[in-house]
Order: sequence, then C-alpha cells, then structure tokens
Amino acid sequence: MYGLEAITAHNGWAMAIIGPLIVLSGLTILSIIISQLHKLVAIIEKKDKPTTEPAAKPKDEISVPNVLPTDISKTAEIYQQLIDKLEQPFELRDLYRVAGENDFPHPVLTVNRFREAGILEEAGGGVFVWNR
Repeated sequence: MYGLEAITAHNGWAMAIIGPLIVLSGLTILSIIISQLHKLVAIIEKKDKPTTEPAAKPKDEISVPNVLPTDISKTAEIYQQLIDKLEQPFELRDLYRVAGENDFPHPVLTVNRFREAGILEEAGGGVFVWNR
C-alpha cells in the first residue's frame, strides 16, 4: 500500500493536522510567556529589594522652587543660602557643584545672569565674589 491509501489507513491525515497545531500552539504559548516575562521579573525584583524608608533630608539641605523667579534680586536671595556655604572668594565650579547637590534648576544660566547684573563679580585669578 502506497500514497494516499497508506496515509488514510494509518491515520496520517490526523497526524498531518495535529502535528502543526501542536507546534503552532507551543509557539503561541512561548510568545505569550516571553511577552509577559517583564512583569514576572518586576515582581521578583520587588521581593528582592529590602524595604527601607526614604532618608530624611539633612538639616543643611536647601529647598528651592522648581522654577526660579524672573526677578534677579529674588533669585539672588534664594542663591544666598548656597553662597553662605562657600568661602569668599570662590570658584564657579564650587558654586555649580553646590547648586547641583541641592537640585537648583539651570545654575549655569542663573550664574550668567548674576554676572550680567553685577551680583557676581570676578575677583581675578578665576575666583568670584558675591556682592549682596
């Protein structure tokens, strides 16, 4: 017996249909698992992280608004807290560092405005003095 008669006699048609269906369903399940794997990883990572309370702000940390005032003198009052932390005269990189540590917005632009307004003057040798 050969050909289509052999396939029919030994359930070949059922195997020909069931085989690809098994492969297709397996690939579908695998793709669903892979697409949802990031959620499983997130759950596992949450379990691994120790629950710690957020650290309280240090006493010397300065609070600053997200948007500084447009008036340069009011902005200078806010920056005065930073200047008090620095020794006079100071380098601009020290001012930038302290401003970055305290999350001051746009310190480079603000320092440039201070220089234009005469609030921050160069003392020579790359150091600056605060005139307030």
